[in-house]
Amino acid sequence: MREVVRLAEPALPTTVVTTHLASCAAELSGAPLPIPDMADVASHLVGSQRDIARALEGLATRLARGPVTEDRAALVEVLRAAAAASTHAAEALEAGGHLFESVANETTF
Repeated sequence: MREVVRLAEPALPTTVVTTHLASCAAELSGAPLPIPDMADVASHLVGSQRDIARALEGLATRLARGPVTEDRAALVEVLRAAAAASTHAAEALEAGGHLFESVANETTF
């Protein structure tokens, strides 16, 4: 007999989480960023981009399991492209990590 594995319910509905994410991103985009904090902020952005990539890939995977229609297949492709773009953004930010550190240590701005 197979054991049924039940996933834990999320702490918050996804609409609440994504609304919070959007408001945080909007706040960050308009906030004056102190140069010394750039390395820490970039590190958080790297992790966030990776999480967004996983969320988008998860959505694509779930949609791909359903009935195949032309629109559904196109949406799966869009979600996978967005996931790849988020992964690339994380990798680019991560590759520039030493530059964030270097600039944050400058004494004049």
